[in-house]
Amino acid sequence: MKKIRDTVKRLCIFLAIFIAMQLVCGLLLVLVPLEDTSLSMCISYTLSMVLTLVLLKLYTSRAIPQMEPIKRSRAGFNPILLLAGVIFIFALSIVLSPLEELMPVDNSMYDDSVWTLIMVVVIAPIFEEILFRGKLYNILRISASPLTSVVLASLLFGAVHLEPIIAISGLPWGLLLGFVYLRSRSIIAPIILHMFNNALAYATIVLSYDDKSIVELIDGERYFLFIYIVSALIVVIAMIRFVTFIVKYGRQNNNIVVVETTSQERVESGSVESGDEAC
Repeated sequence: MKKIRDTVKRLCIFLAIFIAMQLVCGLLLVLVPLEDTSLSMCISYTLSMVLTLVLLKLYTSRAIPQMEPIKRSRAGFNPILLLAGVIFIFALSIVLSPLEELMPVDNSMYDDSVWTLIMVVVIAPIFEEILFRGKLYNILRISASPLTSVVLASLLFGAVHLEPIIAISGLPWGLLLGFVYLRSRSIIAPIILHMFNNALAYATIVLSYDDKSIVELIDGERYFLFIYIVSALIVVIAMIRFVTFIVKYGRQNNNIVVVETTSQERVESGSVESGDEAC
């Protein structure tokens, strides 16, 4: 029960800091508007993310000093892992396409300016992955299993975007990013996949494809049905793989912790006995 309370408490603190910084920087955007709207949004978004990271750093350094650092390694550039992620992204977009027609995303704020491109394709993926797959996962991991931490981070990631379709896709999308993060032991892999996904979405907006259905783009319901079934199988099999890997990762990680703790206790016990004999 204590672990559940601690997990909920830390999740609420993260959410409170995140929302507060979004509101503060949004208010700043209103009070000090710039002529270039896209530049103003980019600055406001970047500032809110930087402040969120700073406050989370202050919070964790005091309240959770034992929290492990965000994983970084060259394994995040693993081409096979990244290719598998790209395939999943395409498959998931096809599976969710009927829902996207029922719950379209409001893309009116996005234009074809350089600042919007930088914010959507570069800045957002970097900060959001560091925050949700890095910081939040590590915060929750102190009192929750890897699977629970990945799921909660994924659900919150989808919810804060305030779009129904993104909230629905948050779990499968988060499981993918959580999987590649733990599999590669590097935040680089989810950042790259997030950049690819946002670049793809941004391209459809700029090229005016966002108002067309997958059926219209494929130009044929028969082909769409076949592609949809294949995509659905890919998504289901992949999600099963993600969950089983994360659960296995959690068991191995917990075993390592237990072994390390036991070894440390033996060392301390041996030191005490040696000290008693010396006395």
